[in-house]
Amino acid sequence: MKNKNFYKQMKLQEQEKRSAGNESTADLYRAVHNHFKSFNADRELSLRDVTSCMVHSFAEWLREKDLRVNSVNSYLSNLRAMYNRASLELKKKPQESPFAGLRLRREETRKRAISAQVISQIAALDLEKEPQRQQAADLSLFSFIACGMPFVDVVHLTRDNLVENGTVLSYRRQKTGALIQMEITPGMQFLIDRYSRPDSIYLFPVLPENATHEQYKYCLSRQNHYLEELCVLLNLDEKLTTYVFRHAWASEAHHQHVPIGIISQALGHSSEKMTRTYLSAFSLDELAEANKHVSGKIEMLVRR
Repeated sequence: MKNKNFYKQMKLQEQEKRSAGNESTADLYRAVHNHFKSFNADRELSLRDVTSCMVHSFAEWLREKDLRVNSVNSYLSNLRAMYNRASLELKKKPQESPFAGLRLRREETRKRAISAQVISQIAALDLEKEPQRQQAADLSLFSFIACGMPFVDVVHLTRDNLVENGTVLSYRRQKTGALIQMEITPGMQFLIDRYSRPDSIYLFPVLPENATHEQYKYCLSRQNHYLEELCVLLNLDEKLTTYVFRHAWASEAHHQHVPIGIISQALGHSSEKMTRTYLSAFSLDELAEANKHVSGKIEMLVRR
């Protein structure tokens, strides 16, 4: 096979990821493509043109843009993955990878959890006259009460996810496909009922049916925008984003001495091989009891 334009191959890999429904990776591939093309001043680039010197210069170029260490690592790691995939089609492969000797050391990031006290402050807000802020608060509270459910899963919940006569919430994580089941608590039911609409398939109708990934990203952006407003309203030092509520549930569960295996099951972690051996021992009742300990106070505020 001829040594084709590397940028075209990168674009093709992005499209393949998007066609497979892996939108997050596709977005990352697009970012890597754009950065790498900008670094090379848009000039034509074949696979054989990618050298060790170029890779290390690109890494330095990214650092000079004041990107965080883990962001730089992510771009380089994905560039390497795209290069390796493209190089499979070469008849004569380079003797040494241009990524040889590249060391990507992950930087410990600041914990993104917020305290249960902050969750309580959000639940106690009177936002009846501010429906957009109210919705942002409610979706975040549901995320916390539902064992740290990711925002992307919250907004994609449908009536089909309510099983056992509506007493159990059963869904698969958008990111990993892991099956999560939990009892519907009174607080969860209260929030579901608040947003129930007969003309929408979703429990929380913030997305149109068959929404595109771009429409979801816009929805996520709006949610984080209103969370920023709530942050200012409450005069918080912490930054509020959709993801902190997932961290908050896990941290509060840990502080309440909930076994790590139950926390792992509730979050739908599929990469923790050690805890996986314990997961089958935990019943729905045990998970429900753990959630009551973590979310009980917030439940009462939500249902006030």
